[in-house]
Amino acid sequence: MLTDAESTFQGRPNERGAVTHASERPELDWAGDIEDQRVFALVRSRMFARSGVLRVGRYRIVRRLGAGAMGEVQLAIDEQLDRAVAVKFVHAHLAHHRFTERLRVEARALARLAHANVVHIYEVGEQHGRVFLAMEYINGQSLRDWIAQAPGWERVLSAYLEAARGLAAAHSAGVIHRDFKPDNVLRGAEGRIAVADFGLAALDRPPTADDEDPEPRPASRYPCAEASVTETYATPGSKDDGSASFVSRPGEVKGTPAYMPPEQFRGRSDARADQFALCVSIYEGLWGQRPFARRTVGEMLDGEVDWLPLTPPARARVPKWIWPLIRRGLAVNPDDRWDSVDDLIAALERGLGRRRRRARLIGSGVVALAVGLFSGVGVAWWGGAPGVEDCTNVARELADTWDRDQRARLSQALASAAESSGAAWLTDSEAPIVAGLDRWRDRWLDSRAELCRGRAGGDPVVLDRVGACLERHHRSTQALVGLMLAADLPTLREAPRAVVRLEDPRACASEARQGGPPDPPRAVAAEVEEVRRELALVEADLLIAHHATALASIDELGPRVAALGYLPLSAELAHARGRALLDGGHTADGLEALEQAADLGEAGHHDRVVADSWRRMAGFAATTKRDLDAGRRWLRRADAAARRVGVAPLGPLGPADMARLDFVRGNLQLLEGQFAAAFDQLEPLVAVFEDEVDHQDLLFAAHTTTALGVAVLNQGDRDRAIELFGRSLGLLERVHGSGHPDVALAAYNLGQLSLEAGDAELAQIMLERAVQIWALADELELRNVGRAQLVLGQLALAQGRTDAALDHATAAATAFERATRMPIEQAEAASLAAAAHYFLAQAGPAVLAYRRAIQGYANAYGEDDVYVAYFRVGLGWALLADGQIEAARVEFEAALVVIEAKDGGSTQAVDARFGLISVDLASHQLEAARARLARFDGHELAGMEAMELELFRGLLALRGDRADRADHAAGAAALASARAHAKTVASGEATLAILLASVNATDEERRLAGE
Repeated sequence: MLTDAESTFQGRPNERGAVTHASERPELDWAGDIEDQRVFALVRSRMFARSGVLRVGRYRIVRRLGAGAMGEVQLAIDEQLDRAVAVKFVHAHLAHHRFTERLRVEARALARLAHANVVHIYEVGEQHGRVFLAMEYINGQSLRDWIAQAPGWERVLSAYLEAARGLAAAHSAGVIHRDFKPDNVLRGAEGRIAVADFGLAALDRPPTADDEDPEPRPASRYPCAEASVTETYATPGSKDDGSASFVSRPGEVKGTPAYMPPEQFRGRSDARADQFALCVSIYEGLWGQRPFARRTVGEMLDGEVDWLPLTPPARARVPKWIWPLIRRGLAVNPDDRWDSVDDLIAALERGLGRRRRRARLIGSGVVALAVGLFSGVGVAWWGGAPGVEDCTNVARELADTWDRDQRARLSQALASAAESSGAAWLTDSEAPIVAGLDRWRDRWLDSRAELCRGRAGGDPVVLDRVGACLERHHRSTQALVGLMLAADLPTLREAPRAVVRLEDPRACASEARQGGPPDPPRAVAAEVEEVRRELALVEADLLIAHHATALASIDELGPRVAALGYLPLSAELAHARGRALLDGGHTADGLEALEQAADLGEAGHHDRVVADSWRRMAGFAATTKRDLDAGRRWLRRADAAARRVGVAPLGPLGPADMARLDFVRGNLQLLEGQFAAAFDQLEPLVAVFEDEVDHQDLLFAAHTTTALGVAVLNQGDRDRAIELFGRSLGLLERVHGSGHPDVALAAYNLGQLSLEAGDAELAQIMLERAVQIWALADELELRNVGRAQLVLGQLALAQGRTDAALDHATAAATAFERATRMPIEQAEAASLAAAAHYFLAQAGPAVLAYRRAIQGYANAYGEDDVYVAYFRVGLGWALLADGQIEAARVEFEAALVVIEAKDGGSTQAVDARFGLISVDLASHQLEAARARLARFDGHELAGMEAMELELFRGLLALRGDRADRADHAAGAAALASARAHAKTVASGEATLAILLASVNATDEERRLAGE
């Protein structure tokens, strides 16, 4: 719930100290996945309010719709035709000129198609080096999501027939899709079906030498992504589960493996590959599963796969005549499939026609259906754990895990790491880590003693399950403590959070009584339990954020688990993989793996895995991905699974577990803009998460409190929001200790919110605290130190503390230089320093600093970027102060052209025009200055701009051959007014003095202006 520093507000000083912000640059997000942890996205967009609208050509971007293998899709408005469109931005790494040209050719072919069952293409263009496609916007959902609502086999088949017509039309235009699947077929609200995302399509022609990339791309692997969210370059021998989405150079694998025919894995495909994918999709839509078992990409590439499709379930209500038609389209040899998609469509329509004729013949007759009654199948439960030992020595079982000796060793490890790395904050983390492990130890021993006492007369099956569960908890915590004792700084940083996330051993008893998944067959029971003990060690790596290590262990366990064929264990492994990938930053792969875990859990009756998988996915959609529709869908499935598991005391899910689902529910309401409802949903959860008796989870308590702050902030109650963010900060201190870097992040966010609320004193306290903590974290937090110093510098500048602002700018630049590869941040620090130098009347250093800022932004965004223009205005003022009048004119004029084209009548445009008036005054071009000033007649300005306007009026009234006594009086009054305005603005009087010097004011003019 708490944002990281990379997604928090970054203020940017421009010109001579005005502030602009990262939220005004939505195009920054084009370069990659959006860092969307949501807590302060709202705050960023509202601070020092300046609205920023992103336009691409004639399209005004509204919001993000989704992402795919080729890029991301934004909803936009075509401002010329006043219609909604979908604009797809191709990933930057694919913007090679040969690819771009091929994409243009394909887009033109599709644009000429104009078929009702194909999404219409309007334009292909390029901006900021990113290729974009403007296409028809269909307000609806994917076919996969629609089918999940169980519309019935006839409607499903009818929808796919419409999609097939779109495919056939594309084939007739010489374009094949190569990534057809339910996700790439859209169903509009009115029922229209249209094939979308021809991003992997290529003209139906052999590749040429011109298609080759100039440089080879490295092979990489992102397992378990089925939804075309990541790009993977697969080569023979690469390993995957068969559901990843691929794009590639010509001749390599591209598409989604779960829907691809054998020839496509060898880099060869034509329209019959689309037919195969269509038949896989129809099979999945009608019978609820795919026709081929999951297998790895490596097996497919090596030809070790049996491509015989599975016979559909016998009890399905789908008519039997459909299967032979689909089976032909699934033939391993392309020549054995239908000659074209049109032929497949015709065969299916003939079958439907016969069925409808038969239905008309039956008319009003009553058809008796024989219903088979199936008796329940008995399950044998096999015990796998050893007998329970004597109860007298239970306390000794944790002697090698957490006792007085381990406490002392952990204290020494923390002290050593703090001393060697300069991370003094580590010592503050000792108390919460020890308290958390003590709490876990007490609960584990209580549960173990209860198990021991219950062996007389207890259900041996339940007792064995409890014992096995407690042993896994024991092994996981033992491994976690071992990792912490290794004194690795990143591990110790994560330790407080890991301890809070330890599972409650008391849940073992309720989970065992609930039943859980069926026990494994006796022949494999021992091996299953051994794998589960290995998974307990993986759990420790997941808790401490060793994601790569966890994934390596999971990969090693994969073949053993597959060989056992025990679905509940496969679900547990997939669940662990999903957590490792999602928490490690591999969003698409992680979500796919968790969905796979849920599917396996459903098949294996492992409801707890099902519930937690959907809950994690829903939580991610609500707080990070910001996908309202997906979050709602996943939360419904989590709720259903949780009801099957049961609620304490009848089942293993206690109040804290159910509260986590309600936490997701509340965040989805925030995402939907239902702030009052979200507050009502979330407020009772804080007490649940703080409850020591149940399962205290102060991290969730902090996240929930922050969410409450967001809710009240959106309702206009800033004071209450500050109070709630302050409470969240206190909770995080209890989790991590007062000096932990994560506490600094909370202080940083609270400081920014205080700025918005107008409490500069609290803002400065919180920001300085964040800097102090991060500075002690040394190399781990250099970037955050720099950003906090930037905000402190802007605050100082706004308060007129120019020397302090320059100090903060210098500290920010130093931090960014040490962090390396921070060119934009270095440019921001330079712009802050430039503004400070200007206000200190240090024109030469200001010129140099503005040039550094301009160069940094131009390198990143191009010479015509509007922020480059803003900084050129600042450079113009610095040059003017340095006496370089004509150079200043060049900067003002060039900047004004860009600003007027991209930013309209912004305050930056006013500042550029005022700069040109100053240049005219300095060069004695009074008529030109009067003409420029005339455009501001009748305008009401405030602050610095009002001061400058009065200054110009006064000087022009005093200067000139025909100035009379009335002009002199008016000029004197205007200059006195300029001085009065200057006194109301931070650094206003310093700026007035600089301007008087810049325009070569006479002694009399200075005297009248109060100098």
